[in-house]
Amino acid sequence: MTKRLRILLLGAGLAAIVAAGALFGHLGRKPAPVPFAGLQEKKEQASEKADRLVAEILKRPLFTEGRRPPQPKIVKAEPPRLQGRLAGVMLRPNSRIALFTRPGGRPVSIKEGDIIDGWTAAKIEEGQVVLTSSFGQQIVKPTNGGAEELTPGRRPVKKSAPAKNQPAKPGQNQTPAQKSQQLAGGAATTGQK
Repeated sequence: MTKRLRILLLGAGLAAIVAAGALFGHLGRKPAPVPFAGLQEKKEQASEKADRLVAEILKRPLFTEGRRPPQPKIVKAEPPRLQGRLAGVMLRPNSRIALFTRPGGRPVSIKEGDIIDGWTAAKIEEGQVVLTSSFGQQIVKPTNGGAEELTPGRRPVKKSAPAKNQPAKPGQNQTPAQKSQQLAGGAATTGQK
């Protein structure tokens, strides 16, 4: 059996050598020379074809719905919005300060050149503040605040109402007509007109 195995291995080795010789002989042959001008033309044609294919792929993206490129979103820039209001202006020989209040928050004081909500305080004058940004200029004047500007912890004072089941004091909760009758009646009893 070992003789048979040796013969079989020898035959397989010879077959491998013959196959390798044939393969190297085929690869070793030089192809017919191609003219250089023709090769250059083929490269240019291939390059143009590749450019057309790339342009077509970009026009119709594979992974988008309808194979259309997404439309760019145009965002219109808006000027910054001033949060709160101008509560007042303080003018001193050495400094000018503007006081801005914010709904439910603490007041903010700024000097000329400071920035508030995207606006720069260009001038602080009596009765107004000139604010500037890349969108232009805005003049802000002091205004009265509303109930939403109350800071937490400070509550409005309520007037006390009379206790229930208590008689009202004379003259309390009277209409103007009742008050004038009472005054006229009091004048008649004293003899005065």
